[in-house]
Formats: sequence, C-alpha cells, structure tokens
Amino acid sequence: MINITVVVLSTALLLAMVLNLALKPSYSARLTTVCMIIAFIGGILIYGVGFAESTGDIGLSMIRTPFCVIKMFVGINDYASIAGTTLVATPFRIIVFWVIHLLAFYSMASAAMFTLGEEALRYLRMIMSGKGDLTLIYGINDNSIRVGQECLKSGNGSVVFVTDNADHSTITDLNNMGMSVVCGPYAVSSNKNMLRRLRIGKRRLTVFALDEDEDKNLFYALGLKDSLEQIGVSPADTSLTLPGTEDIITSMLQVSEEQYGFGYVNVYDSAMLSARALIRTCPPWEMIRFGKDGRALEDFECAVVGFGRHGQAVLKQLIMNSQFAGSRFHAAVFSPNYANESGYMKAECRSLFENYDITSYTADGRSVEFYDYIVKHLRTLKLITVCTGSEESNSEIADNLMMYLKRHHAERICVVRCGDNGVRYQETVGSPIITKDIYTLAFLSAKEADKGAIIINSTYDSSDRTDWEKWVACNSFGKMSSRASADFLPAFIKISGNTEDSIREGSWPPAPEVIQVLGETEHLRWNAFHYVMGYSPMSPEQFSERAENYRKCIAEGIPCSNRITKDSENRLHACLVPWDELDEVSEKENAATGREVDYKQIDINNVLTLPHMIEQGDKAGA
Repeated sequence: MINITVVVLSTALLLAMVLNLALKPSYSARLTTVCMIIAFIGGILIYGVGFAESTGDIGLSMIRTPFCVIKMFVGINDYASIAGTTLVATPFRIIVFWVIHLLAFYSMASAAMFTLGEEALRYLRMIMSGKGDLTLIYGINDNSIRVGQECLKSGNGSVVFVTDNADHSTITDLNNMGMSVVCGPYAVSSNKNMLRRLRIGKRRLTVFALDEDEDKNLFYALGLKDSLEQIGVSPADTSLTLPGTEDIITSMLQVSEEQYGFGYVNVYDSAMLSARALIRTCPPWEMIRFGKDGRALEDFECAVVGFGRHGQAVLKQLIMNSQFAGSRFHAAVFSPNYANESGYMKAECRSLFENYDITSYTADGRSVEFYDYIVKHLRTLKLITVCTGSEESNSEIADNLMMYLKRHHAERICVVRCGDNGVRYQETVGSPIITKDIYTLAFLSAKEADKGAIIINSTYDSSDRTDWEKWVACNSFGKMSSRASADFLPAFIKISGNTEDSIREGSWPPAPEVIQVLGETEHLRWNAFHYVMGYSPMSPEQFSERAENYRKCIAEGIPCSNRITKDSENRLHACLVPWDELDEVSEKENAATGREVDYKQIDINNVLTLPHMIEQGDKAGA
C-alpha cells in the first residue's frame, strides 16, 4: 500500500509540474479547479459511502468523511478503513479510488506551484526592472500593452506598468511577457521609496501615461514630476507622453527656465495622430504628377466622410500637405451632422474656409448624394477618407465604396479609414489591409516622434545651445510648425525628382528653376499651416499701424520686436499672401525697420537646407 501511495504522489507531482509548464496560466488554473471539484465530489462519495457501509453508523461517517477528504489533498489516504467495502471490491473500483486521490493531490500541488511560481516570477521581474533604461507606463489597456511590448522589443531596458489596480490574470500575463506591474496608491502616487527602488535617477526614464481616463494621466504625470524633482532627477534624462491639449499641458509639464519638468514632452491627440498617419500612409504628393520644373501637372481633389474630431483633423492635414505650385486643392466634406459639428472649426479657422475650396454636403457616406458626387468626380478624385467615428460604419462605407470603384475601373483612388487607433488602407479589393497604428513609438515617443521637428527647429536658432535645449525653449506654436515642416520634407524630395540617397550623394540643389518652384511650394505649405492654426492675412492698415508703433518704440528707446509682420495675439500675418506679392511685403518691412529681409529667399533657404536635414536625421538615428 505504501508503494502505491508513493507512486500516486510522485505521479501527481510530476503531472503538476509538466502541466504548469506546458499550459498557459489561465488554462492551468482552470484544469486545477476542475480536478479539485472532481476530487472533492469523488472523495465525499468514496469515504461517505465506504464508512457508512463498514461501520453502519451514518452519524460517525458524516463526521469522519470531511477529515478524510481534506487529507486527500495533502497526499494521505484511508484505504485501510474502507478496504472491505464494495467500493473497492474490484480492480476497476480500486483504480477509481486512486485516480480520485491522484486528482486531489495534483490539484493541491498545482495550486501551490502556480502561486509560488507566480510570486517568484513577479519578484524576478521586479529585480530585472532595475537594469538598463526604464520605461514607466501608467494605465493597462490594449493600447498601452502594445506600446510596452514594442518598448521591450527595442531592447533598451525594462518596462514597468503602474496602475491603481489590476486583476490577477492581467498581472500574470504581463509578467509572462517580460514586463513588471506595480499597483495601488503607493505606486500611483509616485512614492519616493518606490522610485528609488526602481533606481530612477540613475538611468534614463521614459514615461507613457496612457490610462483611458485622460484626467488620471495628467494627475499621475504631475505627481511624478514633483517626486522626480524631490529626488533630484535631471530633466535631460526624462521624457513624457500623454494625451491631451498641447498648449495647456505642455506648459505644466515641460522643463523651462522657470520650472522643473520633463525634458521631452509629447502631448498628443489621437485624431491628430491618425490624420498624420494618413499622410504617411498615402502621401498626397505621391498621387499627382509633377513636371521637370517641379510644378504640379494636376489638381489635388479629395473627399472626407465624417466631420467629427477625426474628419476635421484629416481635413487640416490634407490642406497642409496638398499645396503644390501649379495645383489647386479641392475637398468635399460629407456629414449628416455637418452644421452641428463644424461650428468651432469654422469660427477658429475662418480664413481656412475662405482661402481653400471646401464644399460641404449634409449627407452620409452611404447616401445617394455621396455616390452622385463620386460618379461626377470619378476621374479627378485622388483620395477618399472615411472617418465617421465608428469602426463599423467606416468599414461598411469603405468596403462598399471600394467595390464600386473596382467595378468602374477607378481603383487608383485611395480609400482610407481613420479612427482612434490609426488608419486602415487597402490598395485593391481583396488585398491585405495595410495598417498604420498610432500606438507605436514612431508616433508616441517624445524623442522619436519629434526627431525631424527638433532638427528643423534647431536651424532657426543660431545660439550655441544643443538641439534639445533649443527645443525646450521653443513655444508650442513653434513646435507644431516644425512638425508640419518635417512631415512635408518627403514632398520636396519627390517634387525635385530626387531620392534621399541621391541627395546624400550630392545631387542638391536642383536646377534654379526647380528651386524657385520649391520655394513657392514651401510658401504655399507655410500659408496652409498658418490658416489651419487660425491665422488670417494682416491688412495694409494693420501693417501700417504696427510699423508706426515700431518706429515710436525705436524713437523712445523702448525695447520691442521687429517682427511687425506677425501679430501672434490676434493671429495675423502680413506674409499670408500669394508668392508674387512677397517681394512687396519684404520691401514694406525693410522700409519700416531698416532690415534687409527677403521672404522669398527665406522660403527658398528652407528648401536648400534639405541635405542638412537628412544628414542630421541619419546621425540622430545612428
């Protein structure tokens, strides 16, 4: 009997070890639970009936049975007490007896291994999180986990999730992926002891605040900032990414001469990032032809279905990235709720609607009016974006539209769906769906996302400061301007007939006539950015008033800016004119200030720096 017991216990231990290693934690836990239930019910039947039969005393049997069932789970059996009963009278019934005991001991051994192993793994993960650079991710959801996995694959250090609370299975899954989790008020409040435990201050720190509740992200970031300051962490070693409104949040969290803060801060809006992802996926400059002199040979025409957050962000990005010398821009906007959705944008960007051909239709992307428009513009449309705010509606509209375009041999028209997670695009019906997810380091990393913009910004600042110091000193508007300029750099390469490699090899600048056209295109792009940002042209009377105020300041010895062409407070700019009128603006400013500014040449110079941008980008990526 002792030999049989040893065999049963050894088998149960071995089985527990093998299954816990072979199965996923969730499956192993379910199997353990099932075995425990079967063993419990089987033990009650075996010992309850067996004792009643062997003693004839039901009351005593009811008392002894629970104790024997409990002993089953720690490897002890009472076979001798029921050996003469009918329950173990045949070989098959004896096998059933031992199988039930096997299941009981297996379930207990498995549960113990699972608990001890999980705690050991969690402890090991926390030890490992003290090595290399550290990424802290606040909030656990599908998007934040995706970011964590990419950070881990980059091999730059460890990843630790911070959350108010998390269920047992989620923590286990993240541990198994190679990431750590810290929970509770102690973690969320950025307790200084916890920060020291994670060796923060002795390595570079990257923070992603990605909780689904945006307010929580901000409060966490503010608390972490205060704790980092208290333990003396250098801002240059920190970066932060979180959703929100850039102007407001950046001023609260970015390091400056007046306050402590994070070195790099990337405040994003998912709709804006999706719109930028659209430009990277289907660049407008790849959809039209250009002549040898760089002038566009056709217009850019697009349709935007839906005009909520995503539709408005898409329209702004398309306007900023579809202005080419020789080409006209036209957009048709379809939304059944257009009047109620467009109020803020029309009031904030009034000149945008006055300077670009934007036609609105109070109609759905499934309506007769929409398809009438498609039929009429089938040969001129370049791009249709579907951004209704509903993934289900986006898919329905896009799928039907692509089938229609295929049947009418117009598959060259790009149909792109835009949503909170990025863009989805199919080149043809039935082809694989191309996705560009915004929850990646390329879009969210404060350093990666703005790499090109930081380089461009540095060219406007001739001081001895580092590129990072120049970026920190740059205001929110300047950063957005640099981002818009960086996004458009591939267009100049395409228009000039070059590639990045040919420019690296010295094929720059192109012919003088091409440079002139590129300068004109840069001015059109610059105009579009300012219109999107709510600027309007400065009237001659307003310019004259500013010039007179400038002369008075100079005469009285009062410090004042010589940028009389730009009124940031009222969002007015004298350079928001056609290319041919820039010389007149330059002359008027020079006459008022005594400067020798040439705004046309400034636009051309921006294009001429392209090889420098590529070179610096190569260094930054090295």
